[in-house]
Amino acid sequence: MPIGDTDLVATKNDLIVSLVQRELISRAVVMPTIFDASAFANKGSKSIAIPRAGSFSVEDRATTVQATLANVTYATDTITLDQMSTVSWVVDPQDELESAVAVEADLAARAARAQAKNFDTLVVAGLEADSTATTTAGATVTKDIFLEMRTTLLKAEADPSQLTFLCGPANEEALLAIAEFVEADKYGSAIIPGGALGRLYGVNIVVDSAVADDRYYMYDRDGYGFAMQQQLNMGERAAPEYGSRATLKTLDMKWGHDQLQNGSLLIKDNNV
Repeated sequence: MPIGDTDLVATKNDLIVSLVQRELISRAVVMPTIFDASAFANKGSKSIAIPRAGSFSVEDRATTVQATLANVTYATDTITLDQMSTVSWVVDPQDELESAVAVEADLAARAARAQAKNFDTLVVAGLEADSTATTTAGATVTKDIFLEMRTTLLKAEADPSQLTFLCGPANEEALLAIAEFVEADKYGSAIIPGGALGRLYGVNIVVDSAVADDRYYMYDRDGYGFAMQQQLNMGERAAPEYGSRATLKTLDMKWGHDQLQNGSLLIKDNNV
């Protein structure tokens, strides 16, 4: 018996789910730069608590003297899993028959891109709410403000290898006016090969259209987190009211996001 469309439905759905998950990961600009706590988002949880702790103090113990007992204080950061991000659509089968585009896969990919854009927009809003403003005011980033942000984070014991500078296209233009960014010989060709946009003073540069023109942020990866309780998934049902072959499709995911480390590793522009 030949394999028909009915036999391929499950496989097609699996392929589309795989497609949309890849699309989300590739299109969400901010997602790779923050902490992924999804492993803690178990079924039945409304929120997750991520532990954090202080550090031990080291002393120079004198001979024959008992060492001071050190203490470490533990606390938790909470991410509430309160986002049920959803996109639903129906394709009229008459329009699909008249289209040369593989409508089902195309719309699923577009829905995933919308989810990625929504993810970035919500996380950027969280960064804006939770970050500490720089001492120096300026809607446009300068070399001095960039270095101030970096120094502030390093004093807060941020990991230099995990720092990200996030801005919109307008402040990307301002960054490109910083000589150390575009002239590799001033900073070392091993760091900025050919002067290509990527890192400045060891800080990863990320440009996202979800960031307003007069806003920019610098943060440690461990300073902000997200958790996926349900990865991006697609469901469907028949919708004969739109035609005998019509289906209603829904693409959704359940997740949450919030500051970590009491926001101490998040810096934003002082935009006054």
